Amino acid sequence: MSIGSGIFKIALMASLVTGCASMSPEAENDPLEPMNRGIFEFNDVMDTYLLHPIATGYRDVVPEFVRNSVGNFFSTLNQPAHFMNAILQGQLKDAASILGRTSVNLTFGFFGLFDVASEAGIPNPENDFGQTLAKWGWHEGGPFLMLPFLGPSNVRDTIGLGVDAAADPVYWRLRHGDERVLIYSGYALNSLQKRANILELTDNLKSSSTDYYAAMRTMYKQNRKKKINQVLPISDEQSNDYEFDFEIEDE
Repeated sequence: MSIGSGIFKIALMASLVTGCASMSPEAENDPLEPMNRGIFEFNDVMDTYLLHPIATGYRDVVPEFVRNSVGNFFSTLNQPAHFMNAILQGQLKDAASILGRTSVNLTFGFFGLFDVASEAGIPNPENDFGQTLAKWGWHEGGPFLMLPFLGPSNVRDTIGLGVDAAADPVYWRLRHGDERVLIYSGYALNSLQKRANILELTDNLKSSSTDYYAAMRTMYKQNRKKKINQVLPISDEQSNDYEFDFEIEDE
């Protein structure tokens, strides 16, 4: 999940808590809530005592420019999957942007360590297979799911997550023999990088929410709705229901 300070406005926290209280159980579509809450509590314990301290130390010790380079490198590795999804969605403008970003960053950004493309004003669409399934007709994502270690999702987006992972060219290149340790190390570093980017966000959300689980669920659902709406035509009335910018970005 792309879930720092500066991404969300302070007023958004209050709106999240209000949204959690005002949305009906039917609108939340969470029939597995008892199980989901159990998984969420497990994830929260793992984060509190393991990932959060490590991510805090990582951010405090590793210089920002190095952390940015790590994020840029893994973002470049994800571009083939984004390009595939843009083509499958018929988003040719996004596909052109992704191809342009990859070419520029690989050529002038030292194999993706520096995000020269963003400096040049080239957009970064980040199309995913969950969006592709929505474009093909699976508009509603199905019941809400809380995945161990991975966090909030739904049936459609969980399938999309698996397909996007299978489209990772690094996985297919290094999935055999001793090279597998490079995959796991890379995934761990990428997860650590993403966690370090959202320390303030999750801390503020947790401290300001009367129900952390419900707030996280609402944040996920509205953020995903915004992403899905990027590939689907929606009415003005529908767009007004999701007026906040929940986009999650790396540093």
